[in-house]
Amino acid sequence: MSSTFKPFLLKLSFFSIVTLGFLLIWEQFASDRFQSDFMWALWFFFFASTAFIHYILISVSEKDPKRFIGFYLGITGIKLFAYLSIITAYALLKKEAALGFTLWFLVLYFLYSGFEVVMLLKQFKKQN
Repeated sequence: MSSTFKPFLLKLSFFSIVTLGFLLIWEQFASDRFQSDFMWALWFFFFASTAFIHYILISVSEKDPKRFIGFYLGITGIKLFAYLSIITAYALLKKEAALGFTLWFLVLYFLYSGFEVVMLLKQFKKQN
């Protein structure tokens, strides 16, 4: 495991705890229309996928920094396509609950993607 991955995992855990607090507040005050039975699964999914993707990107950048940009763009494209497929499949299968699921999915997507980008930028500033 990379020496830069452990600090990232700690920061990701802290960020996820803050996000979990947001989830708890959301469950208490949002109407049923904006709720989803999969909110907890989505939270864990984004934690795990962010950690996994970051680990791959760090491994690539340590082996061959020139290949990082291609891997980053490729993973981002695959991730976006896969996430849109998940949202579409859920919306087609459970039309009545699609709004809450989609809303929460997109909120988590933007939060965790932003977090990942900020952490990558900080790491590369340290390396240079």
